[in-house]
Amino acid sequence: MSTTSSTLGPSSCASGPHATDTQDARHLCGASFASATIYYPTSDGMGLLPSIVIVGGWGCGEQAMAAWAPFYASHGIVAMTIGTPAPWTDSPAARCKALLDASSALQSEHEREGSALLGRLDVSRRAVQGYSLGGGGAQLAALTDQTLKCVIALVPDDGEEIGYPSAHTLSFPSRPTASEVPVLIVCGETDDEAKAEKKAWPHYRQTGATKLIVEVAGGNHYFPLGPSGGGNSTQLEAASPSGGIFLLFNCMALYACWCMCPYALWCAPCPCETLNGPSGHAVDHAPRGAVGGVALAWLRLFLQGDENARSQLAVRPDIASGFESSGVAVPSAMDR
Repeated sequence: MSTTSSTLGPSSCASGPHATDTQDARHLCGASFASATIYYPTSDGMGLLPSIVIVGGWGCGEQAMAAWAPFYASHGIVAMTIGTPAPWTDSPAARCKALLDASSALQSEHEREGSALLGRLDVSRRAVQGYSLGGGGAQLAALTDQTLKCVIALVPDDGEEIGYPSAHTLSFPSRPTASEVPVLIVCGETDDEAKAEKKAWPHYRQTGATKLIVEVAGGNHYFPLGPSGGGNSTQLEAASPSGGIFLLFNCMALYACWCMCPYALWCAPCPCETLNGPSGHAVDHAPRGAVGGVALAWLRLFLQGDENARSQLAVRPDIASGFESSGVAVPSAMDR
């Protein structure tokens, strides 16, 4: 499809007009999520704000997804990143519960004295986003909680090939059923960790809700760690800004924990045991900037209620090797 003015391109991953700040949210944590940080816009006169909760994948600490949160906050969406208690072993079902519990807990900030969000949250407008196994958890959340406005699944993994019991994996009804929660799936053409043809595309076909899938040309499992698409990140780069040296230390520390503590994988997150470095932060221009643009447009349409975003989502981005949607296209004149 030819490029048009509506096409989301390299500049669509830029930060928005609002300054942002953060608030430690450890006081919200419970059994299903062990750490949390809230990112919010500081501008006055914005009205009540929608929110999104974001979780990572296998081995990911909370900060692995931290590039997304300030990007969303700068565009008027409160974003909370969370870390799960056992990131190396938590299943999609566990990450689903973490997302839903965290989203519910976040809404209490609307009434908590001393909160930066006191009187600022629209508790009816909630979304969740997950990466890899967290993407499987996010889709499971869409099937579990019909009060969500929308869901974003990045390079989703259902957990089936990892060996989780079936009750802990992402599974769909034998026939797609009508759902009210729109689902965006972003996957990579060359992903060897969660192959798009085995994971993302079958997930998309089994989803009965309004849906959109964008397969990024040349994208591997690590490009959607942030809104700028992270170049063509590798697993080493995904670990931290210092790359392979950090991952080597990471693996040595984890091996030491395995040797000294048989319960190491079940402990609360440890900085030495998680892939915890954000990448792909919002920038004014990036080759895969449409990754952030598509995700933001999805939230603008379904979370913020901005119909102007619909035309952007109807156009195939230039970075896409695969693109398909249902229920997203702009209605024709006869349908209006």
